[in-house]
Amino acid sequence: MKITRISIHQVDVPIKPATISHDRVMSVFDITLVRIETDAGIEGWGDTVPWGANFVAAFPEGARAGLEFLAPKLIGRDPRDVAAISDLMDFEMTGQPYIKTALDVACWDILARSMDAPLYRVLGGMVTERPEVVGSVPPIPGDELQAAMDALRANGIAQFSGKTSGDVAADIDYLRWMGERMRPGESLKYDGNGGWRVDEAIRVAKGMGDIDVYFEQPCATYAECREVRRTTGIPLILDESATDVGIVVQAKSDGVLDGLNLKLAKVGGISKMRLIRDLCVALHVPMEIQDSSYSELACAVVAHMGHSTPERAIRSVIHPKGLLKETVKNPPVIENGRMIAPTGPGIGTVPMLDAIGGPISVFE
Repeated sequence: MKITRISIHQVDVPIKPATISHDRVMSVFDITLVRIETDAGIEGWGDTVPWGANFVAAFPEGARAGLEFLAPKLIGRDPRDVAAISDLMDFEMTGQPYIKTALDVACWDILARSMDAPLYRVLGGMVTERPEVVGSVPPIPGDELQAAMDALRANGIAQFSGKTSGDVAADIDYLRWMGERMRPGESLKYDGNGGWRVDEAIRVAKGMGDIDVYFEQPCATYAECREVRRTTGIPLILDESATDVGIVVQAKSDGVLDGLNLKLAKVGGISKMRLIRDLCVALHVPMEIQDSSYSELACAVVAHMGHSTPERAIRSVIHPKGLLKETVKNPPVIENGRMIAPTGPGIGTVPMLDAIGGPISVFE
């Protein structure tokens, strides 16, 4: 089997305005999709969806520019040789994992389709039938936050994720408010997206009172996050600063890795994601399996990865939320706070061509 054609598509998907720490707001996802066709008549899809340009080192226009460079180099290759494809992309382009993600995912889609198997079967088989979903909650205490928590509970979701404001006093008030209203069996992570200084994180930890909470990526660098964990004792989930195996091994050795947010596009696709996933399973590090944004195609991959991961190693998975435009057929579904991957071979989720439009670039 050989790759005969690679098409690049672009579509804007409006979303309900979503905020990460320090008032970085997104209202439209700029999605770049890749379609890989083969001489065997089997095709695969992948995408990459950076959260704007001021979250991590990734932006949509850069994804398309990088794909224009990488895609021609894959023509004539066997897409089922996913390790060889990953190595080739790493040889041709240093870093830039978000660019490689779409091509890597499309190749894995083809591999699973060529075996007439769902993606989770190729990733290790069905281990966890219903991975638990995390629910995002508003950043300000009050009726809206209470309503969001109640709605999530009604859907069987018991894990909440809040975003820091960057104002120490406001963050302390938020955590105290949440601590008074959380129920037994529920958990909270407070996600800084790297926005706190070390002293701010320490002050919040000292002022928030007796609340069971994880700090997720409180500061920008790994060294700063490690300092917060050692000083406060608050369990640490690494995210933005944990982009490869080396950081995972170091953090585990340092005794500060209480959890890892494993994101598809952050690490460069399924090939790297599976490697880090298996390492975390071996090291007994619980994971939140996610993507950098919320495309339905990427979240279908997340669901398959969740199915093929032992439940003891999963804190949660994330589902596509707030999307205001349908672009795919057969997205993953949520049932009673659990996510279920699409049925059928490969990823199972397929973009609708009439919704995403024709290609902006084609390589043959």
